[in-house]
Amino acid sequence: MKFLEIYRKDIQEALSQFFDEQVPHLFPINRWGKDVVERLKEFSLSGKLIRGALILFAEEMFAGKYTANAIKAAVSMELFQSGLLIHDDIMDQDTKRRGKTTIFYQYAELAKNISENEQTAYHFGESMGICVGDIAFFLGFENLSSLEVSPSTHNKIYNTFAREMSFVGLGQMQDIFFSLTDEGLSENTILSIYLYKTSRYTFSLPLMIGALLGGAKKHAIACLETIGENIGIIFQIKDDELGIFGDEKIVGKPIGSDIQENKKTLYFWYLQRYSNDEEKQKLSNIFGKSTITAKDVAFVHDLIKKYDIQNTIYQKQTGLAQLVKDEILSLPVAENYHKALLELLDYNLSRNF
Repeated sequence: MKFLEIYRKDIQEALSQFFDEQVPHLFPINRWGKDVVERLKEFSLSGKLIRGALILFAEEMFAGKYTANAIKAAVSMELFQSGLLIHDDIMDQDTKRRGKTTIFYQYAELAKNISENEQTAYHFGESMGICVGDIAFFLGFENLSSLEVSPSTHNKIYNTFAREMSFVGLGQMQDIFFSLTDEGLSENTILSIYLYKTSRYTFSLPLMIGALLGGAKKHAIACLETIGENIGIIFQIKDDELGIFGDEKIVGKPIGSDIQENKKTLYFWYLQRYSNDEEKQKLSNIFGKSTITAKDVAFVHDLIKKYDIQNTIYQKQTGLAQLVKDEILSLPVAENYHKALLELLDYNLSRNF
């Protein structure tokens, strides 16, 4: 995705400047003002900034260039991303993100210097992490309020962000529910979780925001929405694959964590569909287990290979990819943007982190 790298530097500089501008506002409140700004700044700048870059790309696609407004919207997009990831790590109880200690666990480690009670320290970390995530959301919306666009465009952008963030919350709730039970679970339900928890806000949202800033027509915005949805589902399927087969040093989080958290992925669905009764019993003893061993992960690997589940899922990705290609080629934009979007699709089909 080299074409997105050209936007990354401007977003990094704007993000860094944004956090520096928070110093006089948040530092004087209490000791946590400085703490939050510094942690959020480091965390936000350590990301790939793909979502923010897509806003700049989409505005340029329709307006011929990207503007300060797109950069500002990209800063908000990355603040929302940071807040969501911080909260996601709390819910998943992940102690590693991007190869580093997660925000909430940093606070849990801090509390261990104060309290000898490990449970108290962990709860302190979760509570502080929730607050940091909330602050990231509020800062993101505050930043959006200063966009210099027409009132009509401003309302559309503000409302689109708010709506899509609500969708993420509902998708996350569904995901959490199915980590507790299989009641009512289906392949379509899993794809719906992918759609609202990940794909829309990761791809549809930034593409639509950039298109709104670029003055795109409704048809083009709707087309980008569909492209984003399907690329996002491909992205999440690949994420599931990496969570089972990836290299921890490259992925940045423990392999097998989705199994331990009893995540209802397409891999889980097909394992349950194809496995015999004895294998299902073993799987039920592994998924949701508090401690996952290398032997547990190997058993899941072997079943996936036995029933050729990887190929089944690959065929599903291939079908989605064809839908995306057709939508991309129907977009009323210059050929180089068609090529860039096709590169985005290829990246999500083949990425290894």
